[in-house]
Amino acid sequence: MDEGERVRKEAIRRHIEGEKPSHIYKDLDRSKSWFFKWIKRYHEGRDHWYKEFPRIPKSPYRKVEQNMEQLIVNIRKRLEETRYAQIGAGAIAWEIRKLDLEPPAVWTINRVLKRNHLIKKQEKGYHPKGKIYPSIKADAVNELHQTDLIGPRYLHNKERFYSLNTMDIFCHKVKIKGLLFRNASAVTAGLIDVWKTLGIPHYCQFDNQQVFSGSERRPRWFSKIIKLCLSLDIEPVFIPFREPWRMAQLERFNDVWNKRFFRVQHFENFLQLQREERQFEVFHNNNHCYSILKGMTPQAFEDSLDFEPNLLDPDFSISDVSYKQKGKLHLIRFIRSDRMLDVFGEKFLLKQDCQYEYVKATIYIKEQCLKVFLFDEFVQEFKYDLPKKEK
Repeated sequence: MDEGERVRKEAIRRHIEGEKPSHIYKDLDRSKSWFFKWIKRYHEGRDHWYKEFPRIPKSPYRKVEQNMEQLIVNIRKRLEETRYAQIGAGAIAWEIRKLDLEPPAVWTINRVLKRNHLIKKQEKGYHPKGKIYPSIKADAVNELHQTDLIGPRYLHNKERFYSLNTMDIFCHKVKIKGLLFRNASAVTAGLIDVWKTLGIPHYCQFDNQQVFSGSERRPRWFSKIIKLCLSLDIEPVFIPFREPWRMAQLERFNDVWNKRFFRVQHFENFLQLQREERQFEVFHNNNHCYSILKGMTPQAFEDSLDFEPNLLDPDFSISDVSYKQKGKLHLIRFIRSDRMLDVFGEKFLLKQDCQYEYVKATIYIKEQCLKVFLFDEFVQEFKYDLPKKEK
C-alpha cells in the first residue's frame, strides 16, 4: 500500500469515529475538496475505493483511419488545383459525402490538414475597439446587400477594369459586374444589372468611395447611386471611414475573387473576363458551401426557403431613375475627441455622450432632418435642408 492510499484510509477512519472534517484534512495537510472527494468514493461502496482510478478519457481518442486521412489530403490537393473551388474543411466534407461516405467532423478534418502541413496561418487584420457597433441585421433574403468596387485591375493587354461585387448577406449569393469605368454612370448601370439578378434589397451597404457617396464639395447634392437607391425605396448605408471589415462577408468573398479567379487566369481582353466572371459567379452560388448556411450552397439555401426575389424590371434603365422626395439613408460613424460627425464632408457637433462611440446618423429626406442615434436611442437632431433642385 502506498502513502496516498494509507492517508485516505486514515481520513475515512477518523471520520467514521466522529472527528470533525476540518480537523482531519488540516491535520493530514490536505484540502477540503480532497477530503470530500474520498468521502464520496467511500460511500459509493466500491471495492478498493481508496485507489486512484486510471486517468483514461471516457471517450478514447479515435484515430482517423489511414484511408480516410489520405482521402482528405487528396481531396484538398485536388481542390487547390480546381479553378474557383473552396478548399476548407466544409468543402472537403461535402466532397466526401458526394462519394457516399460519412465524413469525419470538421475539426477532425482540420486536424488532418494541419498534421499534413496543408494549413497556412493567417495574421488577423482586424483589431476591435471594444465599442458597440450599430450594425444592420440581415434576417431574410434581400434584407441587406453589401456592395464594393474593386480596382483598378489590369488585363494582359494592359486594359484597365473594375469589378462591382455584391453579396446578399443572408444567403451569401453574389453578383459580379465587370466595369471599364469607375464613374457614377457606369456604377449606377452596374447596380441596376445586379438588382435585376439578385433582387431589390431593403438596405444596401457601401464604403465611402466618392463614386458611392458623392463629392464632399457639394455634400447635400446626393450621388447618382444614392438617388438610384432612393428611387427604388432602398436605404443606403455607409460604413465608418477606414473600417472595411464592417463588410466582412463581402471582403472575404473579394479575397476569394482575387485569389481563386483573377490571379490564377490569363485574360486576353475584357470580353473574355466578362465570360469567365459569369462562370465564376455561377460556380460560387452553386458550389461554395458556408457553415452559416448549415453547409449548404447559396443557391441551395435560397431554394430551400421557397423564396421569390423581387427582381428589378428587366427593361429598367438609368433613364428611368427618378429622384423621390422620400426615404432615408444611414451613415455609421465613430466619433472622436472633437465630437464631430462627418456627413459627406459636412461637420455636425454632437453631445458629449457620443464621444468615442459609434453612432448611426439617419437623413430623413421628406422631413429634411438629420437624426443621430447612440445605442439605438435617439440623442440629437439637426435640420438638413436639401437643395431645391434635388427635390
